[in-house]
Parts: sequence; structure tokens; C-alpha cells
Amino acid sequence: MFIRIFLFITLFCDLDAMTIITSDPPDPKLKALSARYIIHNTDWVSIATISTLPFAKSYPFANIKSMSDGPVSQGTGVPYILMTGIDFSGKDLEVDRKCSLMASLAELPYCQKNDYDPEDPRCGRLILIGQFEKLDNTTSEYAFAKNALYSRHPAMRIWPKVHKFYIGKLVIENIIILNDFGGEVMVKVEDYFNANSTVDMRNQNNKLPTKYSFP
Repeated sequence: MFIRIFLFITLFCDLDAMTIITSDPPDPKLKALSARYIIHNTDWVSIATISTLPFAKSYPFANIKSMSDGPVSQGTGVPYILMTGIDFSGKDLEVDRKCSLMASLAELPYCQKNDYDPEDPRCGRLILIGQFEKLDNTTSEYAFAKNALYSRHPAMRIWPKVHKFYIGKLVIENIIILNDFGGEVMVKVEDYFNANSTVDMRNQNNKLPTKYSFP
């Protein structure tokens, strides 16, 4: 399979950065970059909490949440979620903030285009483990997170205020990625945040370029 690649060097002060323009995900061997690619290009995640429901107390409980790690042009790697205390997951997090998020390339056209089943290791999936933290609505991070969510999920702007939504983030403690044959790989949190992937693969025809930046 031949992929057209364009390489050029960009200088930022005293830091050299290599940027690759392509329409495909990163080389699966680049685990940290692949993890950033997945979290930035997916619009929703599965969230697993420890249930507080009377009939499922202490059992794992899975739910779906819309998510954004930043506007399309500015991924941060930090998953932001609009949460409410009346939701099952929100209630769980009020008791125990520990949770995990899972994102998968099965959400994008990429896996279908390559005839990858969602369980195929090449249809990359990412698991982020940590604790959910409510953001202070007076901070600059809150303003950024609000724009990150609203720009990619416009419907959130009109969600009922009576539900008392708040913005929170996952404070990441552990990262697991499976994006190729050979089993899951742990990615160091430091490596994850040092990688940078500004990508948009949601265009069905893959007309938009992909930009990878290697700090």
C-alpha cells in the first residue's frame, strides 16, 4: 500500500519539529502519537465507573459520553466531558471519582474503509484510566474546555440548564493502547502529553489533510 507523504521541517525558536502530512493514522509503532490521534479524532467515549445503583452496587457500569480534547485544530490529549449529577455515571463519580474511558477508531470511516472489524487490533482502541475532576468555571481551562466541547458538539449549547451540567476532565493516571497485532501496550503519561497530533479524520471522503507534529 502506497501512501503519499510530504515532509517538511518547521522551526519553533530553538526547537526543531518534523511535520508529516498524510490521510492515515500514525505508524502503529508510534504508540503515544497514536493514542493522541485516537482521542483527538473521536467525538464520544465509553466511560466505566463503579456503580452506585442499588441493583448493581460495586459492579462496573458503562455509559456513553460525548467528549472533546480540544477544537479540531487544537488537540490537548485531555478528555473533557459535559457531566450532570442526575446521570448514572455522574452519580457514581460523586461517590468515587475513579473511572476509565475507552475510545476507538471504529467511530471513524478508517476501520470500515480498511474492512477492519471493531475488535480487530488494527482498528485502534485507547483506554485512559484516572480520576474525574470538575473544572472551576472561573479558570482559563474552563473557558478552553467549554469551547472545545461546544465547537464539536453544538447541541450542548441548548441542553436544559435544569440538569445542572458541569464540565469535567479525566486526570489521566494510566494509558493502554491496542492498535496493532502483538497485544496491548502501556504508554507513559509523560510521553502521551509530549506527543502532538492535530488531526481530523471525520471527513467521510478523507479530503482533509492530517498533520502530525513531533516535538
